Amino acid sequence: MADNVANGKTSLSSEEVIVRAVPFFSTEKFKTTSQAGRTATFEGRPPLPWGLLLLTVLGFLLFIVPGILLYVLVIRKRHRFSNLVVTASPIEGGTEVSISSPPWAAKLVTRFLSALPSLAAAAAPPPLPPQ
Repeated sequence: MADNVANGKTSLSSEEVIVRAVPFFSTEKFKTTSQAGRTATFEGRPPLPWGLLLLTVLGFLLFIVPGILLYVLVIRKRHRFSNLVVTASPIEGGTEVSISSPPWAAKLVTRFLSALPSLAAAAAPPPLPPQ
């Protein structure tokens, strides 16, 4: 499976991005496999479609051979572990975040990047009080 790569910039430090990524992705369908100061790797499995599970169970109930074929050829190959890697590189004023993920986790990655404070918002000066 080809990996999707998403990039973003934040005002947080690289260590803080990794600290926030660990509980965020661990509460979903991923588990942390390795963590360092600037990278974290998570391992997860894609969700299986209900229709595919129903066909496999039906194949086992009616005919043993089609159920076994569906299980071996489709479900075992589709339900393998996939890695999600979060890399944080320090830049001037913040951190550049790069996330390599399987295609089925694209929405989750987008949610994580949108939850981080943006670099532009932190660089803007605070508004002056009215006089």
